[in-house]
This record gives sequence, C-alpha cells and structure tokens, in this order.
Amino acid sequence: MAANQDDESDGSQDTRGLSLYGYPQCPFCQRVLSVVDSLGLDISLRNTLQEADRQRELIEAMGRSTVPVLRIEDEAGEAKWLPESAEIVRYLNARFGEDAVGTGWRDWVSKHMRG
Repeated sequence: MAANQDDESDGSQDTRGLSLYGYPQCPFCQRVLSVVDSLGLDISLRNTLQEADRQRELIEAMGRSTVPVLRIEDEAGEAKWLPESAEIVRYLNARFGEDAVGTGWRDWVSKHMRG
C-alpha cells in the first residue's frame, strides 16, 4: 500500500487523512488490509512494530498499543481514532461503497489458517 497522494485527479477514492496503525503480521490488521485492497483504497500503514514513533502516537491517543486502529483526520486537522477491525471495516464500507466485508478475510483465513 503506497502513501496517500494529494492529487485525486486519477479518479481514485479520496483517502487523505486516513492512516492505519498496525502491522502486517496481525490477523486483525490483515482483515482490514484485505478490505482496503478489495475496495481499491490507498491508505498508509503505520507499522507499530517497526516504527517506535508510530507506537508512541498510538499509545498517546488510545492509552494502549492494541491494533488495528484507523486514524481519521478531518480537513480542520482534528483526529478521531477508530479501534477494532470490525468497526474499521464497517466504516470503510460505509464511506467507500462496496460490501467487501468478509470476502478478503475469508480468502486470507483459507490461505493462512488451514492446517
């Protein structure tokens, strides 16, 4: 997932102000990331395992380091923090359209959780 672009002239969804705090190995983060991919969104991942500053930001905002958390910054610069993968998925689907809940998640579970 690439960093957000300020130029939305290519017709892509406007995801400015959105960033996901988490890390790729987290299954709940994977759930969100699969929906982000299914919806074709460009939301930056702020890796809390590899970037100590990102983990500190998360703890300051939430009081804990549990991930995933979606940071939603409005045009005025005010940030809201949305925890819990199911809530993040609901938010993304409500804001950006398609009902991708579960599709990517089921594929990921099938691929990674079978013994």
